[in-house]
Amino acid sequence: MTARQGSLALPVRCHYAGELVRRPQCSVTAEVRYGDIALCSSCAAARSSVGKATTPMPLPPAPQVDVLGWIADAHAAVTESQRQLAAAVSRARAAGHTWTAVAGQLGISRQAAQQRFSQPAGGHG
Repeated sequence: MTARQGSLALPVRCHYAGELVRRPQCSVTAEVRYGDIALCSSCAAARSSVGKATTPMPLPPAPQVDVLGWIADAHAAVTESQRQLAAAVSRARAAGHTWTAVAGQLGISRQAAQQRFSQPAGGHG
């Protein structure tokens, strides 16, 4: 890897970045990788004895994770997931599947599924 490639390294989120209650000391930006798990220095220091024999692989220096950008990315992912879910439900209904079957896949009641997906967004009736 060239020095130029190292300077273009993208930040990697720590494995525990999304677990504020469990790891309040997490600094969000990973600095080291243990196999498939990327950890910040705080979480690396707090890790359990499981996997202690795994050789750490330092990550190239990178800027800090942009937590506001993380919000934007998560929001975009939720929006796209909601669109995909609505399309999948529409296709399932068009294929003849019942509201009970759809609701079973969603873990909600038939009535909740019907109320959520049977009307266009903003529709009344």
